[in-house]
Amino acid sequence: MSQPDISQIIERGLAKYCQRLAGAVLEAPVAQRMATPEAIRQFGQGLGDLNPLWCDPAYASASAWGGLLAPPAFLNAVCEGQAIVGLPGLIATFVGSRWEWNGVIRAGDSFTVDNELLPLTDKTEPGQPYRVFQQGVLRYRNQRGEVAGSCRWDMMRSQAKLGGGKKKGNSAPPEVGRRPYSPQELAAIYAAMEAERPRGAQPRYFEDVAPGQELPPVVKGPLALSDMVAWAAGTAWHRAALAHGPKLRHLLANPGLSYLDPASGAPEPIAMSHFEPSGARILMGSPLPMDIGFQRVAWFTHPVTNWMGDAGRLISLEVRLTGFVRFGDTCWLGGRVSGKREERGEHLIELTLACTNQRGEEVAAGQAKVALPTRAGAGDCAEKEK
Repeated sequence: MSQPDISQIIERGLAKYCQRLAGAVLEAPVAQRMATPEAIRQFGQGLGDLNPLWCDPAYASASAWGGLLAPPAFLNAVCEGQAIVGLPGLIATFVGSRWEWNGVIRAGDSFTVDNELLPLTDKTEPGQPYRVFQQGVLRYRNQRGEVAGSCRWDMMRSQAKLGGGKKKGNSAPPEVGRRPYSPQELAAIYAAMEAERPRGAQPRYFEDVAPGQELPPVVKGPLALSDMVAWAAGTAWHRAALAHGPKLRHLLANPGLSYLDPASGAPEPIAMSHFEPSGARILMGSPLPMDIGFQRVAWFTHPVTNWMGDAGRLISLEVRLTGFVRFGDTCWLGGRVSGKREERGEHLIELTLACTNQRGEEVAAGQAKVALPTRAGAGDCAEKEK
């Protein structure tokens, strides 16, 4: 009996998904079920954001919130802000997401997560390999049953490998090859790093904000293996959480979650494409490992929370990935105020955001919405949460 070709496998998978999974609400895997002070600190370290509001208990206790908060992006440590749900034969590439938060995350909050799968959108062009747009919505419910936040994740599923680089051979195109930074370039990175500061206890009032105002940027990079290890530890990343016997048993039982390491011939998890050059070449056609899509989305929260200060609250964030971030790349994330308005008793600021690498290329763009206090009701964001 002949084996089905890849087109038949893909078609059967798409039919099964449309019949059984589109519209379904599945239980999502949870890594950090509780926002303990230790888990919050570990996540802040992996994000590269050591704001005292989530890393210094004494400072946080003296704030208007009365205790430690978690960074809004901490929900990635509860459950990563994406969900790869089976479509055999189609490679998943994360292209963006939209986050919404219904309040702050406090130390001691605990969570359950579900994943609602949305209908697929066929993007296949006549005579071309399959391309399908896949979406879902993760909802994070706290111990009171409230939806503390949600994430609509967006995946492009493609029969062809994505990720840049050459499809044949192992040589990297010159524009993505790693090279040492000059002393002047490193000095600029260090200066940007030293200039980063959370606004902290000094409120940023709604009345003082005008369209066109710039957000001070934050710098991420040069991206290295150590940064990826810190992110994986901070999110308790389940795709790289097993070692030795448990890892091998899991991969042998689930071969679709592994690839063969050319150096050893043994299986390794596909998450190694973000850590190992050989995995990046085999799985993504990239000459170098890359960041993780939902990680880059989380980076955008850092300049926003720095800018808004302790009294502000991040309401929503939507990010589109427009390029690649590989080992050796450095990214500057910033933006500007694009609008302001009052809505249902809240004083909202709209932000336009961008992430640009050391070559001046935009690799992600987004929009955010922030609630700020007013001079008439100083501290009103925190008061509404109590």
